[in-house]
Amino acid sequence: MTDELPVVGFVGLGAMGSRMAQRLVASGHRVVVHNRSTPRADAFRRLGIPVADTPAQLAEQADVVCGCLLDGAAVDEVYGELIAASRPGQLFIEHGTFDPCLAEKIAGRLDERGALFLDAPVTGGPERAEQGTLTAMVGGTADGFARGAPFIEQYAATVRHVGPSGAGLQLKLINQILVSCHVAAAAEATALIQRLDLPLDVATEILTSGWASSTMLERSLERVRLNPLDESEVTIGGLIEPQALAHALAGQAGVPLTVFPAATELFRAAVAGGRGAHDLAALSAAVDTKVLGSGRQA
Repeated sequence: MTDELPVVGFVGLGAMGSRMAQRLVASGHRVVVHNRSTPRADAFRRLGIPVADTPAQLAEQADVVCGCLLDGAAVDEVYGELIAASRPGQLFIEHGTFDPCLAEKIAGRLDERGALFLDAPVTGGPERAEQGTLTAMVGGTADGFARGAPFIEQYAATVRHVGPSGAGLQLKLINQILVSCHVAAAAEATALIQRLDLPLDVATEILTSGWASSTMLERSLERVRLNPLDESEVTIGGLIEPQALAHALAGQAGVPLTVFPAATELFRAAVAGGRGAHDLAALSAAVDTKVLGSGRQA
């Protein structure tokens, strides 16, 4: 670690954020972290990484503040404290998925204080966060992007400037439309494979080797085959808020959607059935329940 490197604060040490912060530490940056719940912060404290007690304390210590907060409510709450403690010249980079309008609001408030804000949602999941191969889509000023890209590149292999504040989140919500539809299609295919008692290993090889293949199909079939579905860092319930935001975005743009609403119905049914904390691949069980509940023949 060198004293010439800026101090990077990281707030939000969930499944994604903890791995991203670890990548910053491993790259030699001076890092200070904060998390609303203590166990994840304690894991960093045991490694000798400074832990701030509050978001404001973190902002006071850091030159650059990165975050990966759970949802819009968390972003609104935490950034209220971060903004109050911000100072001219600071850069804030938020990787969570939330309302693009909130990103514009935060950017405006930080601009008034002489600081910059980037909305930089990511895709790729915890595995790619740990590998440093995430994809980041960034909204904000060109100057902010130029300053922020070197930090984001510690955990993202693809980092692209999309446009002004909120644009990164708009593209992320489009990404979530595709993810939701792909997961739902994979769930229906998996349920049918299982109902017909087709060999899962053969079906996986065939379906992932041609035009039917997708990242979510490959992931879903592998998880179903290995059966790690009950507990996960990538949950069915975790997509409910992004789906609602994506619906609103499409409505604001005047674009009617047909496939996506059907996919989100399946997610809501799974959550109502108690599977909100289960892995995305467990959506196939919700398909099977829906078929049985409809009165159709098994």
